Amino acid sequence: MPPFCFSTPDFAATTQAALSRARALKLGNELGHGSISRVAEAVCPTTWERFAVKRVGLPSGAGKEAQRLSVLQRVAREAAVAQALATAGNPDGLVRHYACVYDSEADAVLLVMQACTGPCLAELRRRQPGGRLPEARVLRMLASVGRSLAALHSLGILAAENVLLHSTDSDPDHVVLVDFDLCRDAPGAGASADNGPGGSCERAAAEAAAAFASITPGASSAQGGGGSGNEGGQGGGFVVWGTAEYLAYELLKDGASAYAPASDWWALGVLGYELLYGRSPWICGGGGLEALLHRVSHYSPPFPSPAEGGPQVGPSTVQLLRGLLRQRADVRLGGGPGRAQEVLGHAALRGCS
Repeated sequence: MPPFCFSTPDFAATTQAALSRARALKLGNELGHGSISRVAEAVCPTTWERFAVKRVGLPSGAGKEAQRLSVLQRVAREAAVAQALATAGNPDGLVRHYACVYDSEADAVLLVMQACTGPCLAELRRRQPGGRLPEARVLRMLASVGRSLAALHSLGILAAENVLLHSTDSDPDHVVLVDFDLCRDAPGAGASADNGPGGSCERAAAEAAAAFASITPGASSAQGGGGSGNEGGQGGGFVVWGTAEYLAYELLKDGASAYAPASDWWALGVLGYELLYGRSPWICGGGGLEALLHRVSHYSPPFPSPAEGGPQVGPSTVQLLRGLLRQRADVRLGGGPGRAQEVLGHAALRGCS
């Protein structure tokens, strides 16, 4: 079993026992799929507990070693974040993982997770008239996502990829961050034993590289540790992680090496804008990252009033979004010394529990 695999005690006592239990789960409808995985609902046939299972098939065959390693390292990062969150008591608003195991028979990694009701916020928006949600509802969701980002940042971890609606009796707009395979370590998240789980993403990726040969017939140990490829500036063709429309100005301009907690607060601003206005703050009409960088560099997002065809949005909410979408990370809301509290303490979010 690769070193990044784990099981929580309430799921199984060992990773081998977790593999047996994961194999025995009865899979149901597909809940979603991504570039490397598929997620299905699952039920334990003995306890009737409900889970979600993410299955990540590992690429195989001649010439696919680099692709296989990349996928393996992404899974290792997700497992590292899941274990860090479990150690921190599974903060609310971040999906809970029960186990991560490698199934050699299927040549796939299985992640057993908390079952969330869904849908993702992108799908929820598509279901609304004009793709817009009411302001009060959006602010509750932004506050929830903000608290979850703050919890990740406190562990030295940056960014989760997707947001799911997970309604409860007390909070119909409760949301949960999911998909940690694109998470990164925050700058300064070191390898010191006294520094908590900081640096865990890249350590896990390096461990996955070291274990590559043991689960790849005919392969030798992979070289290069946990890096994600060329992460230079715009002119160097750097590797971009995540959805382009949510990438902060500094990432579009300088590449992944510029990633910082403030980059996640920019993404929160984009999310809030889309939920309220039914469109991206910057519509490029094609052209890729260079066109997006040009739009972000030269244009400010519009905030149309109801008379101009826009939604009913209060001035404090507009101020919140403008603050989150500032180009300079050091003056962006959440990018200053107050960090998360600058966002969560903003007038627009006060009282959003």
